[in-house]
Amino acid sequence: MSCRGFEPVCTNQYLRDDFAKKGLSYSDITDDDIAELATQLRKEIKHSNKIGETSVNTMKLSQKIDTKRNEQGKLIYCFLYMNSHYFTRRECVSFNRDGFIGFAGWADDGNTNPIRRAFLRWCVWMSERKQSLTH
Repeated sequence: MSCRGFEPVCTNQYLRDDFAKKGLSYSDITDDDIAELATQLRKEIKHSNKIGETSVNTMKLSQKIDTKRNEQGKLIYCFLYMNSHYFTRRECVSFNRDGFIGFAGWADDGNTNPIRRAFLRWCVWMSERKQSLTH
């Protein structure tokens, strides 16, 4: 349990497993998909700030996103960051070069929960989008 009393939505490993279970991979992720993830993250972080789930109410998704793609346009890595009044560019969601997906490794459950909820919703959205493109 976090120090503020918020139970974890799920584990970070659950998120990684859910991504894989839905048949998703880095090669599925377009720039528009990253934009959708950013939209979901902004909504969840804003809501969590409002209800006091995050440690401070000044957390927000950074505008800065670092992305690299190969010559065929497939994602190699992507890093989305968070800012607050006392830090800038801490990990929010990271799609690492080695395939590991990270979720605010610096944060407790209260600060990670909005990221988890956004990522879960994004995985459903990605899965539905992928299915619609193949049918």
